[in-house]
Amino acid sequence: MRLLFGDILSVFFSVLGVMPFIVDHDKAKHYIEVLREQSRVVKNDWRQHNYCTFISSFASHFGNERCMVVGSTTERTRLRSRRDQGDYDYLIISDVAIPVETLEYSKDVPCFVQINVHNTQLSNLSVVDGKYLNASLLKYFDDSVFKILRGIYDVFTLPSLTRSDDFIHIKVNKEVKPGHNQAHFSGFEYLGKEQGYIQVEADINAITKQFRCLLDVSDISRDMISVMSNIFFLLEELRPENIKNSLTFQTFGALIEAGTDETLTSLYDGRSKGSCDKESCNNDQITENPKAEGNSSPGTTKELVTILFDFKSGRDFIPAFPIKGILPCLVEWRSRLMESKSFWPSREAIDRIYESEYYVIAKPAIVNPDVRKDFCIGFNNAEMILSSTFSDGQRLCFLLLKSLQKGYLKEFSERLTSYHWKTAFYYTLETTELEMFASHSGIFNALEKVLNFMVTCLKQRFLRHYFINSNLIAHLIEEECRQIISAIQAIISDPLTALDVYFFQEKDDGKLVDQIPNDQIEDLRHQEGDSSRKTHAEAILSLVSRLQIGADNDSSKFVAAIVDTLAVAVKTEANFDCYANEFCTGILKFIGDYLNTNFQTAEDRKRKLEVFAPILELYLSQSYG
Repeated sequence: MRLLFGDILSVFFSVLGVMPFIVDHDKAKHYIEVLREQSRVVKNDWRQHNYCTFISSFASHFGNERCMVVGSTTERTRLRSRRDQGDYDYLIISDVAIPVETLEYSKDVPCFVQINVHNTQLSNLSVVDGKYLNASLLKYFDDSVFKILRGIYDVFTLPSLTRSDDFIHIKVNKEVKPGHNQAHFSGFEYLGKEQGYIQVEADINAITKQFRCLLDVSDISRDMISVMSNIFFLLEELRPENIKNSLTFQTFGALIEAGTDETLTSLYDGRSKGSCDKESCNNDQITENPKAEGNSSPGTTKELVTILFDFKSGRDFIPAFPIKGILPCLVEWRSRLMESKSFWPSREAIDRIYESEYYVIAKPAIVNPDVRKDFCIGFNNAEMILSSTFSDGQRLCFLLLKSLQKGYLKEFSERLTSYHWKTAFYYTLETTELEMFASHSGIFNALEKVLNFMVTCLKQRFLRHYFINSNLIAHLIEEECRQIISAIQAIISDPLTALDVYFFQEKDDGKLVDQIPNDQIEDLRHQEGDSSRKTHAEAILSLVSRLQIGADNDSSKFVAAIVDTLAVAVKTEANFDCYANEFCTGILKFIGDYLNTNFQTAEDRKRKLEVFAPILELYLSQSYG
């Protein structure tokens, strides 16, 4: 029988008297199969990519803002356990491009930069110290750099509560260093049972009154109000009998019903500015900015409340500026690898990485941080290209590292993150033949190699960023490094026992515990039925106002964006070119004509909907399977 490379290596170690990883092969095989299953691509992954495609298509009618799924989902290294589904990462890309020559690199950690916009076309934006771009513009999706996606982001990240047959689900927002996180908790309960559950009885009249009031003081044109009203009536016509099967109607159901009030469409003709002031619009605990509470200023300490849940997932939204020009560090990185005899990555991958897009992301430096003006360089595309070159064995080896980081090394995971381990893994791949990853024993030998590499880096307190000469662990003090080294050495001594920590924590069926901002719970406490809140109206109208500006007050451009995005959805979901089919093109034209129509009476709209809604329902069912 032919010996695999990993088996030969084990024999070689025994001859030399060196102690390699000693593993129970049956147990190791089981753990690897579990990791293979946990990292399997699921239908929802495909959906998230499609949603970003739809959003980018829609936004392209008003500028160059884009959405892109990045991180472990795209890299196929995301671990979904029974209790924690992990996070989707979305890069929300502004159409404000940053010239590479404006980047001033940190002397301590050059992967962090400040952007000097003095005497550039960007100098009209908010600056710090007279010349550096204000990082909060990006961090908080400021209107000056996100004209369309800010409104879409506000709508889709409002805290919400929905019910299924078995669980109460809540979505709440947390601020994280590179952006913002929306956490989804299923099986939600308060730690203090006396607080009870959240009231969700609808008050459609109150929501309609709020909607009318906000419209009255807005600058939204009659044509845009007409389009918005037509959308609400169409959605209401498509309302399912059981909204528990529809996230759209659980989230916005009450607002949609309120939006079909006939008086809203005639509001523009009779409204007089000032008849409903901002104070009355914002009663019942409605804030002027529906996201203001979630976006506290830097340094603000927020009161947290402890909750119980059964399982969770999340979405990280990371705002980014694209960089215009070639980064000098990429020239150096490419030259280093082209001149080396490394086993990985391939020359083709190197060229693709060199030609890909890079970003700056608002994040304070790990040494001498200045939250006002610090950014980090985002190599998201490069990392996705690198992961696409992983063999099955290489991917499994990295998943083993992630399971250790999430389990045995969890107490250090905030300081030594999966990004640090990914960097160490990249360097290890450069010096490791592909054949080592062909067997389970070889994968574990490669794992040991990565662990030893990290021990060396921690002893030197220097882990070089993979793409730029910058120390990723400059923030770690000597004592921290000693503690982490000790933990890693324990893993090397008994890897499977260390892995047990991750795999056996899944066997606990009790409620899990987390903490979330109390203001988010208070916000949910005042929801109006179907999980729709009065602040949904404010977020929707804010988005429509932004779209009106983006469309130069031409509502037909807004409608064209909707129609084209529907065509993209059909092409993406059903692999069918709607514009190449006469019947499908006719449906799209019907949609456009309906949305563009200023109906004079309710009966006119009703007659149109009676013909049109069934056709659209069939169209959507065929398009989305």
